[in-house]
Amino acid sequence: MYAPCAFADVRSALLMMSAVVIGGQFDDANASAAPTADQDRRRTDNDLARNVSFISPSFGQNGSKVCAAWGNGATDPSLADFKTPHVVGLCDWDVYKPDAADQLGFDFWPMLWGGDQARISAFESAVTAGFGTIILGFNEPNEEGQSNLDPVEAAVLWQQYIEPKRSLGYKTCSPAVSARPNGQQWMQQFLAACSGCTIDYQCLHWYGIGVTNLQVYLEEYHDIFGLPILLTEFADEDFNGGTQPSLSDVITFSQQALEYFDNTDWILAACPFAVIRPPAGESLPNTAIQNADGTPTQLGTIFINDEY
Repeated sequence: MYAPCAFADVRSALLMMSAVVIGGQFDDANASAAPTADQDRRRTDNDLARNVSFISPSFGQNGSKVCAAWGNGATDPSLADFKTPHVVGLCDWDVYKPDAADQLGFDFWPMLWGGDQARISAFESAVTAGFGTIILGFNEPNEEGQSNLDPVEAAVLWQQYIEPKRSLGYKTCSPAVSARPNGQQWMQQFLAACSGCTIDYQCLHWYGIGVTNLQVYLEEYHDIFGLPILLTEFADEDFNGGTQPSLSDVITFSQQALEYFDNTDWILAACPFAVIRPPAGESLPNTAIQNADGTPTQLGTIFINDEY
């Protein structure tokens, strides 16, 4: 979840992979060729990526790109405080959809978090037709402390459990790598191994300082992989031992980020981390978006109202 942002220029290596992206489909037959102009157009055509009847028509549209990363369980009534016309998607790192999600009008995005049998069984049981709209791939598989999956192992799991759900009407978002330097390499190896896998969106996580660093990170992934992006975790936080930004700095970052998301057509959603109640009486970090009483913080209000 928490990792610094770093990059390497891997475009030339990507073009040598044994599978390439074509309209969201990874096709071994075209492995030796760079994408054509027509393929590039199809890969970045967000109208095609959105065109699913049961996905909210506002998904990915300017002013409606905020999503809620929810950590309060199935019955917490404060979910209603975070639903506005600007907040479309809802995810909880699992398949335990909050009871009020449908009534409130959220698009629920179930996740297959990792490869353990308990999670697979829960995923198989819960993810039926109409349960959600977009399946999120594995959680930070490049991190030992998260799902920690080998790219080939992850590809096999995708082929067995995620790909078949497309027949039920689901769109699919890639595994969400962290911003560590090994994330791009992990993704390349996963795509090379995942023959026949259909991926509509790129899921990413980012933690760092400053909107410019966030933009560089997202734009490099989009330039390399060519998929519309769902940024399913992000925050203006320093996990490298540096000084944490002030609340004023975080608010400025958040407003700049929201404006950038709205003005970038290939960014379809962004979930600030996270809608989670802190323990009563605990001092809130500057990035908190929910108070202990369940209401949005000042920062949370900015996000759910898309204020910039």
